[in-house]
Amino acid sequence: MNIVILAPCPVPLTIGGAEKLWWGLLNYLNAETHHHADMIKLPGPERDFWEVVDSYRRFSDLNLRYYDLVVSGKYPAWMTDHPNQVCYMLHPLRGLYDAYPRHWPPRCEVRHPDVRRLVGLLRGGDHSREALFECFARVERLAAPRRPRRLRHPVPKEAFAFPGPLIREIVQFCDRVAFRPGAIRRFGAISATVAGRDGYFPAGTDVAAVHPPSGLTGFRPPRRGRYLFTVGRLDPPKRVDLLISAMQSVPANVELWIAGTGPDDARLRELASADARIRFLGFVNDTALLDLYAGALAVLFAPLHEDFGLVALEAMSAGKPVITTRDAGGAQELVQHGRTGYVVDPRPESIAAAVEKLVRRRGLARRMGLRGRELTQQVSWDRVCSTLLEGLEP
Repeated sequence: MNIVILAPCPVPLTIGGAEKLWWGLLNYLNAETHHHADMIKLPGPERDFWEVVDSYRRFSDLNLRYYDLVVSGKYPAWMTDHPNQVCYMLHPLRGLYDAYPRHWPPRCEVRHPDVRRLVGLLRGGDHSREALFECFARVERLAAPRRPRRLRHPVPKEAFAFPGPLIREIVQFCDRVAFRPGAIRRFGAISATVAGRDGYFPAGTDVAAVHPPSGLTGFRPPRRGRYLFTVGRLDPPKRVDLLISAMQSVPANVELWIAGTGPDDARLRELASADARIRFLGFVNDTALLDLYAGALAVLFAPLHEDFGLVALEAMSAGKPVITTRDAGGAQELVQHGRTGYVVDPRPESIAAAVEKLVRRRGLARRMGLRGRELTQQVSWDRVCSTLLEGLEP
């Protein structure tokens, strides 16, 4: 088949787990199968209400019928209309789904007549492509009043809050159009965590959860570990601050090395400033990352409700035990408590206690790492592609 992977490009550009996943799938399809694969990426800015709507509209307008099959997996790429589309779900726009603030109103209550007409469409139960384009037209009328009467009665600014209840209803409506019966040939998910989340998939949908492998290759033989290690984007959901707090109870001769960049960098450095054992490495390339994994005693990974947990998979592939938390999400599917690492309560003292066990018993840490490395051999692109593509040849 001629296959296209369709994905949004972050604005500004960042290289994260999604980008590496698509590259890995693309390379595997072209190198190891009889298929021919391409990738199309469109800019997907989401800094405000209007950028999100425009991104959804751009993907909706794409005509990719000259490909035999489309693989999507992250909003709003699945908006393209194709008779043979597979959705390998990473996640929808989580800030408007499970990460939407609970104390905010779930539905738009703005009384402006144009907003009410739009909301009526969103709640009307029609999830056809015609309703989708009518939605875009009604949103456009909110943005560009055409008659003086509208100028005298402008739409309140709070209607365009992002995140906010109106954009939440719009995005969830668009996703329902994309996932209407018959629109997606097969649904998959990168983890059972994603597959099981409320509202991500249509009710009653059969979702195949299959872990993607890491794009990182050439793992080194594990060395005797001398530091704790974590890597990832430095932002609040990754909870690096929890790891820093745990260091207060970690034996004095153990260091924590933190690789990555992000908006939380300055705050985290300030939080760790009194502990000379904590080192910030900034951005590291893949070669350096392989060396850092190989030299670690253990890898700490404590995000909040992570979709998959690529760091945990990479650490295990490097032969290192992983300490994660009970609310980490997908990482819990990978780490076997007491065998390949520890899954503990998300409290500094619990993480520190797990670290101390490995510090005192280096042989245990090594055995856990070797078990983890063996388990990761079951994670492969061959398994992903067999699950997602079998039987979909035109």
